Amino acid sequence: MVNLDIQRAVRRDAILLRRLYELYCHDFSPYTHADVGDDGLYTGDDFLADHWPDRNWSAWLFRLDGKLAGFAWLHGGSLFRPQDSQTSQLAEAGLLNGAHLLVEEFFVMRKYRNRGVGAAAARWLFDRFDGVWEVSEMAENTPAQAFWRKVIDRHTGGKYLEIELDTEMWHGPVQVFRNPANHSDSWNLADSGSPASAMAE
Repeated sequence: MVNLDIQRAVRRDAILLRRLYELYCHDFSPYTHADVGDDGLYTGDDFLADHWPDRNWSAWLFRLDGKLAGFAWLHGGSLFRPQDSQTSQLAEAGLLNGAHLLVEEFFVMRKYRNRGVGAAAARWLFDRFDGVWEVSEMAENTPAQAFWRKVIDRHTGGKYLEIELDTEMWHGPVQVFRNPANHSDSWNLADSGSPASAMAE
C-alpha cells in the first residue's frame, strides 16, 4: 500500500491543471476525436477562467508518494432535467431530492493506473461530501465504465442506480448514488480544504 495525498487546487494551480489536462485530452482523444490547435495544444489560454469564481466547482490534485498522479474536478448540479423520461427513475429510487454532485473530470496518469490510485481517490472524494453523486462515462469508453462500476459498487455495497442517458446533456451511462448523512462534509465547495491522505491498495 502507498500513500496518496489529495489536495484541493487553488487558482495558482491553473497552469499545472492545464498541463495535466493536456495529458488527459491526449489520452481520451480516441473517444473524443479531438485535435490539437495550431499551437499544439488542446486548450486555450482561457482554460478554466470561468470555473475559478464558481463556488459550486472544485478541482483536486492527486499525489502519490509526493509525485503528481492525477486530478479530478467536481461540480454541483445534475445531468438529469425535469423533462427527461429517466428522471422518474431517480424519484422512484429516492435519488431525486437533495444536492447533486457531478464528477466532471477524473484522470490518473498511466504510470499510476492499476495500482488502486483511482479507486482510493474516488472513494476519498465520495466520503468527503454528502449528497447524490452522479458519475458519467462516454458510451464508447468501456474501460471507464468498468472502473466506475467496480468502485461505486464497492463503495455503496451495490446500492446505486445506473441509467443510460441520451439527451442534450449526456450520451452514455450514469451511475447515481446517495452518500449516508454521517459522511464528513456537506456539499460546500467554498472551503479551500486541506491536504488529506488515502491509502491506495
